[in-house]
Amino acid sequence: MNGYFITGIAAGLLGLAIGAGTTHELDANHYGAQLASEKAAHAADIAKVNAEDAQQLATALSKQQAAEGRVATVEQQFNTEVSNHAKDNLAYQSRLASGAERVRVRVTGCVPPTAADKSTTPAGSVDGRAAYADLDPTIATGIVQVTADDQREIDKLKALQAYIAALQQQGFIAAPTSQ
Repeated sequence: MNGYFITGIAAGLLGLAIGAGTTHELDANHYGAQLASEKAAHAADIAKVNAEDAQQLATALSKQQAAEGRVATVEQQFNTEVSNHAKDNLAYQSRLASGAERVRVRVTGCVPPTAADKSTTPAGSVDGRAAYADLDPTIATGIVQVTADDQREIDKLKALQAYIAALQQQGFIAAPTSQ
């Protein structure tokens, strides 16, 4: 083989290597700029998603705090009502037991009092008008206790309804749909 031929092949290979290296360098610069642009766009997207998530979290936290405030108000009202009703009930029962308060009921017929009865209430009306009688204090106190128990349950139901309404207003639970 001729020396010029080998030198020509070596020069050609060197030229190809230099050309490929230059092309690779140019491509790397082009793709590097594109990659940097994509990274910047990706970082902007992540920042936007993070900002939206932070806003949603702040909104949810605000709704939760508002609901907690409403529930605390409902609980305070419930405790106040229960306490007031209990006080009123005990005072009324005390007045019934002492005889300071009486429960009068309308009666359609009465049994005349016996000699051992100390009641001064008339046995009934002879002319057909309604007669009234006082309940025994023990029975009256028992009736008042039953109504107090009922009132406690009514208070609980009202508090539960207010609690549910507070959670519905904040969107934590859905309002019932009518069918």
